[in-house]
Amino acid sequence: MDIKLIIYYLCILLGAVLSAFIGFIIGRKKALPKKTLIIFISFALITGIIGAVLMAQLQNFIMSLTGLPYSMSRLRIFGGLLFTPVFIYFPVKYLGGDYKNITDIFTPGLYALLGCSKIGCAVYGCCYGIECAVGVTTQFEDHTVFPVQLLESILCFILCIAAYFVLMNKKHRKGTLYPLFIILYGIMRFLVEFLRCYPLEERTYFFGMNFWQLFSIISIVVGIVWLILLKKKQKTPPR
Repeated sequence: MDIKLIIYYLCILLGAVLSAFIGFIIGRKKALPKKTLIIFISFALITGIIGAVLMAQLQNFIMSLTGLPYSMSRLRIFGGLLFTPVFIYFPVKYLGGDYKNITDIFTPGLYALLGCSKIGCAVYGCCYGIECAVGVTTQFEDHTVFPVQLLESILCFILCIAAYFVLMNKKHRKGTLYPLFIILYGIMRFLVEFLRCYPLEERTYFFGMNFWQLFSIISIVVGIVWLILLKKKQKTPPR
């Protein structure tokens, strides 16, 4: 196996470990029992992997509808970000956990995982940027390109740190951290995609957007609807 591909997967593994560690530290600060917290973290890691695999196959399927051949591909960590809160809902409820609190606790770690995965992309050379005079080289192109993976990695780590401090703020409203930050990530990812270059066969567009810009819009809409529903629920008087 290509050494760069091995490093790519190691970066994802490092990101998963870092994400779990951040979630554990925050969970303990929020007074969650250690055993319960470990169970929830395990569920989140497993469902995150499932979500990343599903997103990769969803991308391949949708692009195959445009005439491109369907093929298996690597993980798409964006899928872990979007699907993990959905997949852990029933396990958390079944175990009597506070779902709003759990999504808050896991949010900073999700962006740490994304940040690490983009470092892996930079090493491997995938997801590279547009051609520019001063940039980095990649095994897939014979010219220098903009280091968009590293830019996205830095932005993800900034979101991770920001999410942590928002969560630790006493004025933070429980359950709002995850939807707020998928809105922020969606906006960031939508804009970053303008700096990314795709092979000709992957330039599939939907209403003038590429696949990831489309899902960035979806994540923004999901986040906004999520916040609206939370606000409505708070205003609804108990029966």
